[in-house]
Amino acid sequence: MRRKLYIILVVLLCITLTGCSNPLASLREFFNKKTAIDIKLPEDEIKETDDLSEVSSEQPENTRATVLYYKDAENLLVPVMRYIPKGDMGLAKAAIKGIIYSQELAEDIKPIGLSPTLPQGTKINGAVIKDDGLAILDMSKEFLSFGSAEGEEIGVKALVYTLTEFSNIKSVQIRIDGKQIDEMPFGTKIGENLKRSEINLIKPEKLGDKLSKVMVYYQKKGTGRYSYFAPLTKLVSGYTNSAEAALNVLLEGPDPKTGLKNPFPVGTKLLGVEVNDGVAYVNFSEEILNVSTLAEERAIVKAVTLTLREFPAIKKVRLFVNGQTVENTESIGSNEYLDVPVFVNFYE
Repeated sequence: MRRKLYIILVVLLCITLTGCSNPLASLREFFNKKTAIDIKLPEDEIKETDDLSEVSSEQPENTRATVLYYKDAENLLVPVMRYIPKGDMGLAKAAIKGIIYSQELAEDIKPIGLSPTLPQGTKINGAVIKDDGLAILDMSKEFLSFGSAEGEEIGVKALVYTLTEFSNIKSVQIRIDGKQIDEMPFGTKIGENLKRSEINLIKPEKLGDKLSKVMVYYQKKGTGRYSYFAPLTKLVSGYTNSAEAALNVLLEGPDPKTGLKNPFPVGTKLLGVEVNDGVAYVNFSEEILNVSTLAEERAIVKAVTLTLREFPAIKKVRLFVNGQTVENTESIGSNEYLDVPVFVNFYE
């Protein structure tokens, strides 16, 4: 009896407050809203996955956002945006210190499954940045103590890439205790001014006559609790280095040995790319919609926009499916212009 009286009162309340013509429909709406408000999931249950694709905290005072290059278990270099302190040390020195191995740094970045790239005990004796963009670094002899040829090559590249993230640095000259040397103990050449070149290079089995370098980005679930995106440089034959070439290479997928994941559903094809006034209009086949989770969709969008960020003329991206837009979506096939990411990964 009390239950019937309660339902009648709710219906009357609905009619009084909303003037509804269908009290039963409004009653269902009332209970649906109540349920949505009452159910609260813990934050750790709301997250689909832990990744490094979004800034998770406000920038601390007296810091500068810059990109540091760490390595993962497969010795891929991974760019990670971090906040480094502004201080007497100078930003370039602070960035270098941020990739030198220490127990504290190793524990700090262990959750993301990455490791520091420069040998323990390495010191920065001095750093000078010339007006022409040349950074001259004087490193201590510990910089020569890499454990392998691969580690040595990766470490030098990490140093160059980390420093050239600063807009006023275009190339790097490395000296050891004030002296310039031609090569490291394992043979890595450092006698000339060093520039960015072929990060995480994947060579094809057969090389053609006309080769172009294309940089693409894939997601990876590393040894830590986070996933991250890493760049690959591929050498391709018969292509010019264009946005269309890069996206076709991206669709081919990564080498399985890298542990990287191809986010595109099987059968996805690139139907065309047009760049106009800073916007890349990209058209994919309908197979791109064969995703089962929001995380998979985000991975596709991030891989495409990161790959296109390598072309300075591209600032925004529109994604089409068979030349058309798709209803009820905010990314693939939507009417929205997608921003090209400024950073690849974030960790704080």
